[in-house]
Amino acid sequence: MRLGSILLILIIGFFFATCGDEEPTIIDVSSEWNRSNLNPVFRDLIPEENYEVASDPHVFYDENGSLKMIYSGDMDGHTSIKLANGTSPSNWEKDQALLYEVGSSGRDIHKETAFYRKSSSGKHQIYYIGYSDVETYQSEVYMAEADQLTGPYTQMELPVVPRGTLANKDVYLITSPSIVEHEDKLFMCFLGWNDSPGEVTEIWVIGATSTDDGHSWTDFQIVDTRIGAEGQVTKVKENEFVAVRTSTYQDKEAIFYATASHPFGPWNEQSEPILIQQNPVFEKDEVIAPQITIDPDTGEEYLYYTGADHQAGWWIMLATKK
Repeated sequence: MRLGSILLILIIGFFFATCGDEEPTIIDVSSEWNRSNLNPVFRDLIPEENYEVASDPHVFYDENGSLKMIYSGDMDGHTSIKLANGTSPSNWEKDQALLYEVGSSGRDIHKETAFYRKSSSGKHQIYYIGYSDVETYQSEVYMAEADQLTGPYTQMELPVVPRGTLANKDVYLITSPSIVEHEDKLFMCFLGWNDSPGEVTEIWVIGATSTDDGHSWTDFQIVDTRIGAEGQVTKVKENEFVAVRTSTYQDKEAIFYATASHPFGPWNEQSEPILIQQNPVFEKDEVIAPQITIDPDTGEEYLYYTGADHQAGWWIMLATKK
């Protein structure tokens, strides 16, 4: 099993009932969203293990209008942050590993759930969780910067959000950071766990703010942002945000969609999911890590998410509005 897979399985095991080995039954729910007939739209094979790992997609348009994706993949046996290029929303090619070397902290041996932004100074920033040991999973939020999207990246010596007391909660580990700009300030939302994956009993959605281009974070607070588990926040335009998350619908995993005028809410979530676990091959065990990407020219929304069969791999999937 891949190191990155362990956390995702445990998250779903904590929040939701598992589906076991039974094929998912199809639940007929009216939705504006259709899966791409090209799914999975992206794979990353580990040849020596005959296993595929491409998870936690963060898809964005760069300053030239080109489609880019950073994702969690394998590099020398460790979960790392990798880059892919898109010629269309459904056509992707692998580029390179961006973040795989251990930073000066010595604690970010494994890296996952990355989020990209271009800073006001023109720096390319990648936020990610890093941890040294998959058993204890003491993950924290790190940030790396580069002059070019393809690097080389300078990894900050210390985590920008360390584990510890945050929002008056004793946070054992952190996952799923999302960073958006609003009213000349950066807002981060992430998940804080009260214990290791095998012992966790409570998970909070926590928010923080930054006024120095994301190098330091303060004002930690419990927020309503709908990202748990493993979801992301996307800024549509000023005073308009969308969040997607995985939860359950009847006996299946499903992706829910919410909107707000502020990154910390209050959020208005649709009562019905926009996508339900259905594909018996590529969504056999999970549909997780959803994200909405907006085409800056047309305003069209794309839902990227991860499908999984724990015995075969993790893949990037796509759905679009009808």
